[in-house]
Amino acid sequence: MHPFLRLLRPKQWIKNAFVFAPLFFSHQFLNFLPWKLTVFGALCFICVSCIVYIFNDISDVEEDRRHPVKCLRPLASGEVTILQAAILACFFAGMALFVLTALPLACTEIATVYMISNICYTVILKRIAIIDIVFIASCYVMRVLMGCYALSVTISPWIILTTFFLALFLGFSKRYHEMGYEDYARHKANLKNYNRNLLDRLVAICGGSMLITYAIYTAEMSHYVGNGIVYTVGFVAFGLFRYLQAIYVFNEGGEPENLILKDKLQLLNGVLWLAVTLYMLSL
Repeated sequence: MHPFLRLLRPKQWIKNAFVFAPLFFSHQFLNFLPWKLTVFGALCFICVSCIVYIFNDISDVEEDRRHPVKCLRPLASGEVTILQAAILACFFAGMALFVLTALPLACTEIATVYMISNICYTVILKRIAIIDIVFIASCYVMRVLMGCYALSVTISPWIILTTFFLALFLGFSKRYHEMGYEDYARHKANLKNYNRNLLDRLVAICGGSMLITYAIYTAEMSHYVGNGIVYTVGFVAFGLFRYLQAIYVFNEGGEPENLILKDKLQLLNGVLWLAVTLYMLSL
């Protein structure tokens, strides 16, 4: 993969799938205009995310060189210069502004808040244990809100909570994995205030909370679409348990998007969950 493309972390664009949540859960996925607006919202988030990734890599270039995997990133390895990265960030800023012209004003506000808050994260917040993961989880919620504002709809607060706890679960799982790199952990400010015992409990709390809030959502929706929606909890539970297996048995979890994309069982489970959920919501 070309260094410029790796700098943009295309595998992490999968996170922007959360922008599509309101499209599905507001029952508008059979209409063209909602799809168009949601795709624009996702494209906007891809652009602003790329800017954030570039800014983060520029800020962390020395720190990344101590990490056994992150040292291969384009800036840390010297494949891309800081000037080239800055020019690329300006290009994506222009692309984001262009896409936002097709979306409601509230989407511009979300994109602006996301950008400013991520600058604060890179400069300060990422060095504070627990707050770092809570902030990352709030960014997932912003993606869902982008989808809501693009369509001018509201969705169940249980879906918002499910998204938040899922992001916390993934974030603390990643920190658990990072604690295995002792030299990296010694130089990472926030990791100095974590240990694996704490992270083990946080992963369990957040994973359980995510499963419960999703189950409550399906129970709520069963009054409108039938009891069949409740059975999708099984797919979510399997996905959670499979991810826990990857963390504790296979010692993975450092890059959630890589873990999910290369796990055929996770991919199949996700496709089945999506198919069954869409079928039940369309009844």
